Amino acid sequence: MLATKEDITRYIPQRPPMLMVHNLVEASDEAATTELYIDPANVFVNNGYLREPGLVENIAQTAAVHVGFMCAQQHKPVPIGYIAAIKSLRINALPKPDSIISTQISFVNKVMDVTVVEGQVTQGEHVLCKCEMRIFAKT
Repeated sequence: MLATKEDITRYIPQRPPMLMVHNLVEASDEAATTELYIDPANVFVNNGYLREPGLVENIAQTAAVHVGFMCAQQHKPVPIGYIAAIKSLRINALPKPDSIISTQISFVNKVMDVTVVEGQVTQGEHVLCKCEMRIFAKT
């Protein structure tokens, strides 16, 4: 475990109630894995499920916490990023509250200030969501 809920905010600008990652489990130059405990009071929980925007935001924050963690390791400022585009979004299932999801991102390409990542949200052996995301961040 590289960062827990208590110190994850050192690496991303989001704060509760918009904080959508709790643990940074793994990080390498090319990939990262996070976990999120889905609190029933989560802003994206509706009708007994974490809704689609919550899954997308979770992928984006996984990419952000990875960049923030890597910058912090190099004693550089943590950049603020924005979702520039989402491509090939596929949602297979929605997770229920009081459960944990795991999110993996891998970096595909970087051109100037735009990074392309592939993201996947899983729960156990089930793939809940996957997409390609373009993220703009001035680093």
